[in-house]
Amino acid sequence: MSDVSGAAATWAALNRARETGGYPFFRRITGQPAPGEVLVEGMRAINAASGDYLSLAADPRVREAAAAAARDLGASCSGSPVLIGTWSVHAQLAEELADFLHRSAVLLATTGFQANLALACLFSEDRAVIADRHIHASLVDALRLGAAKNRRFRHNTPRHLARLLEEASGQGLSPVVLTEGAFSLGGELAVLPEIADLAGRHGGMLIVDGAHDIGILGPSGRGAGEHLGCEQDIDVLSGTFSKAFGAGGGFIAGSTELIEHCRAFGQATIYSASMPPPTAAAALTALRIIRDEPEQRAVLARLADRLHDGLAELGYARPHWASPIVTLPAGDADQCLHTWRAMLEAGVFTAPFMPPAVPPGQSLLRLSVTAAHSEAHIDHILEVVGQLLSATDTTCVAADPIPCPA
Repeated sequence: MSDVSGAAATWAALNRARETGGYPFFRRITGQPAPGEVLVEGMRAINAASGDYLSLAADPRVREAAAAAARDLGASCSGSPVLIGTWSVHAQLAEELADFLHRSAVLLATTGFQANLALACLFSEDRAVIADRHIHASLVDALRLGAAKNRRFRHNTPRHLARLLEEASGQGLSPVVLTEGAFSLGGELAVLPEIADLAGRHGGMLIVDGAHDIGILGPSGRGAGEHLGCEQDIDVLSGTFSKAFGAGGGFIAGSTELIEHCRAFGQATIYSASMPPPTAAAALTALRIIRDEPEQRAVLARLADRLHDGLAELGYARPHWASPIVTLPAGDADQCLHTWRAMLEAGVFTAPFMPPAVPPGQSLLRLSVTAAHSEAHIDHILEVVGQLLSATDTTCVAADPIPCPA
């Protein structure tokens, strides 16, 4: 089935779900009755759809920082960072984040999506960007905005990357390798040491999107590069404050020269209003907590291990890394929507992914563990999964070349 026909089948399934009250998107969250839980239009459920991995969005210190900034500085800068939108709180956030990530400089963006779009200014016509096929949609859009020739290598396959790097060198193009640290749909880690080695041997720039690993991976929380011992080989890091930091906004981190180039030519940030001061203050406070308090990372790791151990007992494949992201196979779009609704009614709120984001017949349900969950939450998720889903491999099989959504 083509991507077009797959999308049509999903649209038809979604329309049927609307008629029965099982439409999964844009559901209104009406409250948070307890940590790790939400009210979905009145239905109480474990929140297994959130990327707030360290539960910092609800941390009283993060909330108070945002509230204080709103009182003292207002709700918005009402302008671009180039003109009126660089305030002391933005400068402090950029400086402390650069120090945390061991980078010379940081460029802030209003969203993680915009941060990735700003990378397009690095993709000049004398370059070849070679990107993993499972990169975020925002990175795919950045490739479209750039002038570079771009190719996609098979997901996490260094051998294919090596061949494409050789082709780029043969064409006289300067290579840029683009991947993620931890992938957003399956939670699997990029094989960064091998990728970094290949990029280095071909004189290429390595850009890593750390949206789902910065803050939660590595001894200090600096992400997949630190975790895998190759962070010094990464030239550019992009990321978001909307996941582990529990705030909002995004960033690019790299050398002073590179960040200055992005400041001057990254249109996605030049022509967009800055992060609101309350958002920047929340992100700054969350950064300090991540830097100074590793306990939440340990809690998250323990709960993720518990979930993966339980899934293994149910017959699911256990990954090499106990990611807080888990994807479970859910059949075709109709089956996926039926199971999604059944899980919500059983008290577990999840995120469904259907064609064309995944291949026809291979819809997925994504579960996310956060530090706000309790062991009882994890056990209930396992009980519901055991009742509703058959025991099969949980490997992410996102369609080519459709990117896994954020």
